[in-house]
Amino acid sequence: MNIPLKSRIARRFSSLLPRAGLIPPPSRPQGISAIMRVWNENTWLEDSIGSVKDFVDEIVAVDTGSTDGSLETLKKIALGEKKLKVFSFAGKAPWDFSNFAIERTNYRWIMKWDPDFIAAPGVQGGLAGFTAYLRALHPGMYYYISSRFIEVAGDFSHQFPGLRVRGDIETFTYSEAARYIQVARTAARSPYPVKLPPGYCPDSFSLRLEGVKLPFYYRILSFDKVVGYHVNVKPPLRQLLGYFYLQWLGSENFAKGQGLEAYALEQVLARWGVRDLDSAAEFYMGEYAKLLSPYDNSLGELPENMKALAARPGFELTRRSGKPAGRQD
Repeated sequence: MNIPLKSRIARRFSSLLPRAGLIPPPSRPQGISAIMRVWNENTWLEDSIGSVKDFVDEIVAVDTGSTDGSLETLKKIALGEKKLKVFSFAGKAPWDFSNFAIERTNYRWIMKWDPDFIAAPGVQGGLAGFTAYLRALHPGMYYYISSRFIEVAGDFSHQFPGLRVRGDIETFTYSEAARYIQVARTAARSPYPVKLPPGYCPDSFSLRLEGVKLPFYYRILSFDKVVGYHVNVKPPLRQLLGYFYLQWLGSENFAKGQGLEAYALEQVLARWGVRDLDSAAEFYMGEYAKLLSPYDNSLGELPENMKALAARPGFELTRRSGKPAGRQD
């Protein structure tokens, strides 16, 4: 969340209003609700839930129409994990899904946890350190906290040079006024780390993002230690649809009810001259892999839980002249 310095200072003073009795303080019981939006995320879903469940009080997972078995996996996990609550929601936009999840939580803290997040170990840092930090904050105030995640891409030994660490993962105090909204944005350049050849992408990108709208009395903080890993290691078709997702949300096609896969097929046919999504995904992963660089060891060695995931078969990058050139799953 990008907030100007003056606004941050004003918020710092306004955040004391609940303690002064001028605004009702948070009323929910102390605890952490992880909210998870799920759409075709079966690859790392079970591992993600397994890594977070011991540090939160509940997990509210909302399946938004998966076709890869994600919903069935959620239901299977829920049979043995009482913290996990599974819902299906047929809304259209990410802000709808997030708000649907928030409205079904019960605790003070709302922590966004994507199904491709894996918790980092640690006592001072890691997810354990972060959740301890949350529980120690003043119970009579409202907060928004950003946290850091290391991103791996393509496989577990590569990253995009400009996206090694993400700082946009958010947790905030529940209130009825704090909800996600759509944010329209036009970009002259691609917002993605993948840079396609000229003519393969539009001249400008009309995007719809989601952002959390907070009352003025929320204090803005950041947690500077690594909380987890974003495992951007997925099947080629899932990666391709992820590329088109924000463009689809910002298009007239979305407003008219066209589905994501139909939109992506229309785009690859018009711009790439490709007639099927599997061939488009193969081409896309070739362009994707070209920009990857080796994992930055200054971020620290991958922990054992990540090494265990990396040891599984599949998701191997192909190479040409010693450099990533695509992926063979």
